[in-house]
Amino acid sequence: MDRNVTQIIPAQDLIDDGDMHLRRALPQEQRIALGPFVFIDHYRHHSPRGIGDRPHPHAGIEVVSYLLEGGVEHRDSMGFRDRLGPGDAQFIRTGRGMLHAEQPTGGRHGLQLWISLPPELKQVEPSYTSLRAAEMPDLVGPGSRLHVVAGRVNGVQGPMALSGGAVFARLRLDPQASITLDVELTPELGIYVLQGQVDIGGTRLATGALGILGSGSQVHLAAHGDETVELALLGGQPVQGDVLFSGPFVMDTPERLEQAKRDFLSGKMGRLEGVPF
Repeated sequence: MDRNVTQIIPAQDLIDDGDMHLRRALPQEQRIALGPFVFIDHYRHHSPRGIGDRPHPHAGIEVVSYLLEGGVEHRDSMGFRDRLGPGDAQFIRTGRGMLHAEQPTGGRHGLQLWISLPPELKQVEPSYTSLRAAEMPDLVGPGSRLHVVAGRVNGVQGPMALSGGAVFARLRLDPQASITLDVELTPELGIYVLQGQVDIGGTRLATGALGILGSGSQVHLAAHGDETVELALLGGQPVQGDVLFSGPFVMDTPERLEQAKRDFLSGKMGRLEGVPF
């Protein structure tokens, strides 16, 4: 049974000034979460100006950064330093809270995703993991290339171990190409279009659209027009617990939100001084 589009959520343009274009697909008024994902930002900038390049805190989430183009240097209050390039990914299980900064090495195009940690993991010690593009499986077919970061797609398991049964994959389709994806074990699933137009059943999604899919075991996608299509497949188990936002903190109770703010202000999340790197 095919999974077809049941809802279309256009991403909001938060910045579009000629140098930087930042779109936010989640959260929005009509939908807070897609599986465990509660935040989907899609950005592109041409200069070394970045987003998140000043030290800032997070708590209660897993922060996933995925680069399509460009490079970035990462550092955090846990002492980790790293450098990512095209196709690389990282995730930080922020738990009780930490600070990080991301300094672009030039122009950059990518995704930042937040996963709300389940209530029992909201207060865990922070941890950091990164993966290189070569460490993630690529499935190459006629006119298609599927890069599986997390979860199981077409029988292949991505190496990034995210919470909530999260599925995250990147798909590239040549003009007029099509593919069928097997995703039967994912309760909630969506397609975010990074570039081009794609047909799913009788519905067409264009750049910047998040399409929420119904139940089923497969998704059939066909590129529309003469432009290469790039999209992200996202989903997983329904988010656990309440989802309460306060800036960079996402908790399940007001008390935990207030505790995160106090911990940040008191320095319990660590220190991260000095910009640039």
